[in-house]
Amino acid sequence: MLEVADRAGLARTVNWTVGGAKALLPNILFHSSPLFPAPAYAEMSIARSEDGLRAAVGDETAFVLRESINPPLSYRREPSTEEAEGALIVRGDAGDLRARPEEVFIMGNAFELRRDARAFAAAVASLRNDIGYNRLIYAPGIMEPSNLALLVYMGVDLMDSSLLVYQGSRGRLLLPEGVLNASDAKWLSSPQDAVQHNLDAAWRELQLVRHMIRAGRLRELAETRAHSTPWGVAALRLFDREHFEHQERYAPVVGPAFYANTKMAMFRPDVWRFRRRIMERWAPAPHKKVLLLLPCSAKKPYYTSKSHRLFEEVLLSVPNSCAVQELIITSPLGAVPRELELFYPAAQYDIPVTGHWDGEERAMVRELVAHAAGFGFVSIINHLGTEGDLVSGVVDAICTADESSTSRESLDRLREALLQACGEVEKAPRAQDRVEMLRSAARYQFGPEGGVLLDDATVVGKYPYLKVMDGKEQLAMLTPDRGMLSLTMDGAKRLLGHGLGWVEMGDFDLTGSLFAVGVKDADVALRPGDEAVILRNGEVEGVGVAVMSGTEMADGRRGEAVKVRHKRRRK
Repeated sequence: MLEVADRAGLARTVNWTVGGAKALLPNILFHSSPLFPAPAYAEMSIARSEDGLRAAVGDETAFVLRESINPPLSYRREPSTEEAEGALIVRGDAGDLRARPEEVFIMGNAFELRRDARAFAAAVASLRNDIGYNRLIYAPGIMEPSNLALLVYMGVDLMDSSLLVYQGSRGRLLLPEGVLNASDAKWLSSPQDAVQHNLDAAWRELQLVRHMIRAGRLRELAETRAHSTPWGVAALRLFDREHFEHQERYAPVVGPAFYANTKMAMFRPDVWRFRRRIMERWAPAPHKKVLLLLPCSAKKPYYTSKSHRLFEEVLLSVPNSCAVQELIITSPLGAVPRELELFYPAAQYDIPVTGHWDGEERAMVRELVAHAAGFGFVSIINHLGTEGDLVSGVVDAICTADESSTSRESLDRLREALLQACGEVEKAPRAQDRVEMLRSAARYQFGPEGGVLLDDATVVGKYPYLKVMDGKEQLAMLTPDRGMLSLTMDGAKRLLGHGLGWVEMGDFDLTGSLFAVGVKDADVALRPGDEAVILRNGEVEGVGVAVMSGTEMADGRRGEAVKVRHKRRRK
């Protein structure tokens, strides 16, 4: 029996019950033999028995591989499945396996696929799609401390110690940072010491991986560890570039602060999704006629930084500044419209600032700026300072900043340019500007039709705490803690059918959170952290925040599916 405890995209911690024993996954099956017994801290083991290789949780048998089967060395090119006691060995694309009774699915050719990063990325993605979210993937013969985080990030739940023992017996020390020769370690006196070192290193790495899953930051660890080997770099790059949709399906739309310290951060699924949604969903309000390009800031959200407070002072001193569309230029997000600065990951990322932009970063920025400029602004003002050349040749802009965008001279030039540009376009009322700002946010959050939430509505409050009102009825609220619009029941009813993710529950009274066992069906577009409307017999029963993706809700039977905020009052 499986129950997911924490999620970090495809990775998760799982409470697995086998008979009367329990284990927390991800975990390591430690091979046990007279020469190399499983360490005392092992929670799971695998050893030879009369029936073959017996995998156990504590003293309970989880599955048994027949003596003739040795998964690490059983590579076959043709797709196939092979039954084991309590598990199914899968090689290649075996098709839909969701009807199978087994909980454990073994990548029978994992060891050989380690030679081909593209094939491994494709195989693990294919297997997860074939078996669903609520089954376990075991990749035998492939784990070492340097790739453990990456394997778990890609969706592997179970690994074993066979490679740790083999490399240690050859005099090789395995570390999260790479491999050392045991001859260079003077404190080791025997191959058994090298094996024990490898086992201990993997166990310590497993504890760190579990912690990073709980913290929602496993991706950062996977990026760091991937650089330990060429295979790791290739596998993560290919997994990102060729299996984005597979990852994005489970990537949350909210999350903690994180570091984007590597080139790979540009293609982590939550970051890439943000750029894609800007291209697909964002459009400036009709009254925005002046495009202002601004540099990012170290402090997030941008409006809290000293530099952006100075920019705001300049804007507030300019009549008709509501006609200005602010666009913040940054890596790895490319361009962030001001009205989306609270959304994840715009308010959470942190990057090393060097002033140097590589070709891929430049192309990303230029694409997004060209997209924004394509909406027909009357004037474009470039206040990027030393980074102004990022958009040269893309837009015809008025440059207002010298090396420092916050110098008195630069700010004065910015004010003069804004006075002239805003004076040449139709005046935009501030009340209308607030409504259109949240309309843009609603379109980004819910899709192109999400703007209906703001039809005939008003906006009250002081940014960033804003309420969407229909007369005296509140429809939604924007707060910096979530960084997105949180709906009331009235807001959910207005958005139903216009991009708001739905969850169909069974015919019972909703008393608290909705659990997966009570879900009949769910919108596959739902992501963890999304607003979700709960339907009962076609009527709105409640609204809240999705804990799982829609795919997992429809597939699972355990765990909290939607954390309910409001529910229908029954007489």
